[in-house]
Amino acid sequence: MRKYEIVNALIARHRYRRYLEICTPSTGFRFSQIQHPRLHWRHRLIYRCPPRFQDGSEITFRSADDQISHLLDPALPYDIIFVDPHHTFECSMRDLQSALAMLRPEGTIVVHDCSPTSKELAGPSFRPGGWFGVTYCAYIEFVLSHPDLIYYTVDTDCGCGVIKKASPSRAATSKSGRYHELARLWRLERSQQHDMFDFFRQRRHALLNLISVKEFLIHEKVRLSGLSRLSQWRDSVAALLQT
Repeated sequence: MRKYEIVNALIARHRYRRYLEICTPSTGFRFSQIQHPRLHWRHRLIYRCPPRFQDGSEITFRSADDQISHLLDPALPYDIIFVDPHHTFECSMRDLQSALAMLRPEGTIVVHDCSPTSKELAGPSFRPGGWFGVTYCAYIEFVLSHPDLIYYTVDTDCGCGVIKKASPSRAATSKSGRYHELARLWRLERSQQHDMFDFFRQRRHALLNLISVKEFLIHEKVRLSGLSRLSQWRDSVAALLQT
C-alpha cells in the first residue's frame, strides 16, 4: 500500500472534501493520484520551488525558498493534509506545525518517510539520490509533544504517519504510563545530542505506534473492495486524461 492509497482511503472513509499537500519538487510526486469525486479542494503547496518548475500537475501555492507561512490561511482549513517535506528537522517540524494549524477538528494529517530504512539514508544533511533525512525525528518529537493528538504509523512505503486531533476527554486518557516513559527517554537522548537513529531503530515499533496495513484497514474500517474500486476509478481518470 502506497502513501497516496492511504490518503485516498482516508478521503473515502471519512468523506473528506478539502485536501492540501505540502511538499517540494523532490518529494511528494503523487499529487495526480489523489483523486476522488468527493473532493472540492485539491491544493498543493510546493516550497524550494524554482519559478519555472512544472511537473504536469497543479501547483496552487509556490515558494522559491523555505518560507510558506505567507501562503497559508488558517481561516480556510483542510480535512486532510499530506506532508512530504524537505527532510531537514527544521522544515519537517515547521510543515507539521503548519499542517496542524490548518487542520479541521475532525481532520487527518498523513506524513511520509517516518520510518527510514537505514542509518546512511537518515542523515541530517541532504545527499543526492535516496535521502530520508530526519523527518522521522521531527515526526516523533511532534507527536510526543502534543498530548491532544493521537497517532499511528502504517508500516508501508517508508512509514506513513497518521495524526488526528483527539477529543478533550480522549486526550486526557489516551496516553499511558509507557507513552510518558518513552517520551522521557526520547527527550533525554535528544538532550545529549546523540545520533537518534540507533535509539529509533531499537524502539521503532513503540515510538511510531507502528501498525500493519491489515491493522490500518481494520482500524479505519476500510474494505479492500472499496480500495479496489477506488483504484479502478483512479486508473480510469488517468486513462481519460491521456487520451
